[in-house]
Amino acid sequence: MPSLTVDIVPHGGKGDATVLQGQISSWTLRISNLGTAPASNVTLKTNAPWMNIAQTNRKETRATSHCIGPSGTLMRLPLEKKTAEDGIDNDDYVKSDVISPGQTVEVPVHVRTSGGGRQELYMLFRYELSNGDVVSTALNSSSPSSSKQKWLRKMISVPVYPSLTLSAVLMPSYWKKREHILSIEMTNYRSDRQTSLEINLDKICIASRYYRVQQLPDQLGESDLYPSNAQQQQLYGMPASLLQIGWQERVTMHYLIIPFEDEEEAKYTLSQCHLVGENSNSSGTSLFNESEITDFVCLEHAHERFKTALDAHEKEMARRAAEQEESNQPRHVAQIRREKSSMESEKSGSSHSNNGQTTPGNDTGSQSSSGNGDLVGKSELSYHPTSIMNLCPPEESSSKINVICTWTAFSSGNAEDEVIYGQHHLRQLAVRPQAKSKGCPLTITANHRSEIEHDFTGGPMKMDIEVTVRNRLVESPVEFEFALERQADFELIGAERFRWTLDGGDEIVVPLHAIMSSSGIYNLQSLRLTVFVDNLQVPYLFPFQWIVKVNPNATI
Repeated sequence: MPSLTVDIVPHGGKGDATVLQGQISSWTLRISNLGTAPASNVTLKTNAPWMNIAQTNRKETRATSHCIGPSGTLMRLPLEKKTAEDGIDNDDYVKSDVISPGQTVEVPVHVRTSGGGRQELYMLFRYELSNGDVVSTALNSSSPSSSKQKWLRKMISVPVYPSLTLSAVLMPSYWKKREHILSIEMTNYRSDRQTSLEINLDKICIASRYYRVQQLPDQLGESDLYPSNAQQQQLYGMPASLLQIGWQERVTMHYLIIPFEDEEEAKYTLSQCHLVGENSNSSGTSLFNESEITDFVCLEHAHERFKTALDAHEKEMARRAAEQEESNQPRHVAQIRREKSSMESEKSGSSHSNNGQTTPGNDTGSQSSSGNGDLVGKSELSYHPTSIMNLCPPEESSSKINVICTWTAFSSGNAEDEVIYGQHHLRQLAVRPQAKSKGCPLTITANHRSEIEHDFTGGPMKMDIEVTVRNRLVESPVEFEFALERQADFELIGAERFRWTLDGGDEIVVPLHAIMSSSGIYNLQSLRLTVFVDNLQVPYLFPFQWIVKVNPNATI
């Protein structure tokens, strides 16, 4: 029988005594076969999605980290064994799915630590006696019990210290109706040592299928009287593409979220914005390639969906068990009638649902509508639950953005500090709410001239203005009242008050005329919207200005 041993070798041969939240470390799983028979089909199960087997040039539909199933924590290990010449090992590796007796294979992995305090990293390896085939019978045979399986457990305890906190706020842009403003706040809470607690922020990445990102210019105080951190870094010869923040320092960056045009095909895009430097909106060079940037986000997204589906399945099974226990007791006539009516409604509903079509890309890992507890999902899905396409699905109503911040820091070594890498991310931020909104579900924009000249000897000035009201919600209609408040220094002529209903994503353009009798600077924003929700009236006043400057003494 085969007998495998696993040694975990950190990068450089020295294990880190402490790690930071979000730190990504390079490890090597050194697997040796000390038995007398070959082993194959080595799989690994972890207790959380903290391990990633890097893949290059991976397709959007393929699994991340060689994962099997929807959990994001079960993966097949791609084996590479050293070749030997005259009994001496060299540095050449050959891919194989079989570990012969006396051979050693090495699997490079990336490990990302999260949480706080002492974290237990649990690994469970499973392998089988090789039957001479490259593909094991355990995953392909109808009788897996015929294959002899063995198990190996490994556990590592790692103290994790705080490093960086990442938060984001999305709000609609009132300059252009389809754009949004993303504000990202990053704070340094590193506490693994007493001194040299700086963190270098590399770039912000946005993974989405329907939106791209553009960093707003002049945010780091380049025009201020006192130099910013970015200017000081350039003066002292530090890398211009990294923004250094000290302990308990905070930086907030603002980005413009721009949707792709309607005629453009929905395509996955990873926008990369360096915090400092002239190429703030270009892809540039990266500490990681594109697949490694999004790998941990894909794994965590799949794992959260799997846990949600599993919890729902367990609650459903507990409810059925309780109903079964109650069914053993004598029932009233009313209970029997209610059960009969519910069964008839379920039959009619199932017959109606069978007439529909299944849309690829539904919530994989959720319980099926038939109630059979299928946690894996439909077999006809065209992409894996841990794939990039599952993170950014092709349905426009499900379009969300994923924010990733990459950073570097120096380790706590005394003589020669090593550079450590890390990333923080925020998953599934909804650009447009589906059915409910915490704030106003409507956005308003105005199209008007910002400066105009007029000769008031011929009478008052009349200027055209167009107000656009748009429903931010994707699926729900919004009923509202449009009302203009009267002003003392100018007059708005047009539809002063009306009631309207906008479906999800629809908009209405209201033409108005502004009349001024003298020169000056006017704020044309005098609009009030009242939204009707559940027999309630919720008024909204918007805290921004539509400024127009009127200059006198000009001939038309």
